[in-house]
Amino acid sequence: MFDIATIETKDTSFLHLKSPVDEEPIFSVEGETKTPVGITFHAPGSEAYEAAAGRRTNRALVRSKRKIDLTADLLRADTVTFLADVTVSFDSLSYSPAGEAKGADLFKALYSDRKFGWVVEQANVHLADWASFTKGSATS
Repeated sequence: MFDIATIETKDTSFLHLKSPVDEEPIFSVEGETKTPVGITFHAPGSEAYEAAAGRRTNRALVRSKRKIDLTADLLRADTVTFLADVTVSFDSLSYSPAGEAKGADLFKALYSDRKFGWVVEQANVHLADWASFTKGSATS
């Protein structure tokens, strides 16, 4: 029999961002050093991810109970909050419009900026693929 426990996931995974222009991976270059630019996320199944998913579900239940109409803006804000909650760090990535913001405030600032929707799209695809978080994956 196959022991499914042999396919274990890691607690976090790095998303190497790709340029929306040419789909090439983005690097920060300093002298001879090329560093991947990306985002580290908590993995689905991790305690932090499950807590964020629970908060997202609770927000939806409160909206339902209060009969609040869903709008695109409300759903988008919920996605931004969820992504900020499951983000561990920005790696070799800055977002100057956020000024001195750090942590969740910085994450929300970038994820909220409609001009950077491609970042949100890549993040959602990465988070939806459990293979991104398995111990044998190239991104873990």
